[in-house]
Amino acid sequence: MNARLSRSRGKCSRLCAMTIAGLSALALLAGSAAQAEQPVRAVAIDGTAFRITLASGTVLSGPALVGMTLTIADDQGGQLPVRIDAVKQDPKDPSGEITLYAFSVEDAATGGRRNLCGPDPYGERWGFPLAKDGAGSAFGITCTSGALGKCMRFGYKPWHAARGGVAMRDLYDACVHMVRADYCGDGTPHTRNGTPIDIYDRFGIQQDEPKPGMTFEAAWGPKGAICVAHTRIPDVATLDQVLAACPRLRSAPTGAACSDAAAGALLFNKSF
Repeated sequence: MNARLSRSRGKCSRLCAMTIAGLSALALLAGSAAQAEQPVRAVAIDGTAFRITLASGTVLSGPALVGMTLTIADDQGGQLPVRIDAVKQDPKDPSGEITLYAFSVEDAATGGRRNLCGPDPYGERWGFPLAKDGAGSAFGITCTSGALGKCMRFGYKPWHAARGGVAMRDLYDACVHMVRADYCGDGTPHTRNGTPIDIYDRFGIQQDEPKPGMTFEAAWGPKGAICVAHTRIPDVATLDQVLAACPRLRSAPTGAACSDAAAGALLFNKSF
């Protein structure tokens, strides 16, 4: 990775939809207008926080990163300069482990700035980095409006210790499939943004608190659904269509036979 620092004065779609493996750090710009450009020794991700080490040994993090520009690359060789406009601790995370960033990019149509992230369920536009496989310098930027960001804020933090012999990364992956209604686990969603669901697990991280009228939808594991009682939005996909597309689920219990007693299931959800 080649990176240098200098200060930048100056609706996430494709970027947020990409996998973490498709993004890596190329360059970070920081400092001040009067400050000479400085080389970067290392870019590390600590949970959801950037830790930038300069060649001088200075480590930058938190509010010190405001105004800096990160250039990221995708698998097609494109580059996108992303500016950090604000940094704060997530008020919805009691542990204080999640750091939120306001990211903006240049709007080619207007020449102004626009938010990288779309609005999340609270109407806010935040994002954060996630290290590939939980470690290393390769990382992706995810938004709190997407499944990756939502599952992190639900408490499924990949860097946490295992629960009951189950790796937290497996719980996190199961949550991502569940939020997307990705029954097959192949990355195909079967839901619409804003659709309410009740999420719970067998580890006490999320409790079963359904709204009246919600019924059991599916049990989930790190590779997708373990079994499906009913699909979230039949207009998007019926149960028969899901089973036709996903041979793995054809031998699994369906309808009333699918419950939170399903063998191997980690997470569960209910929906209308």
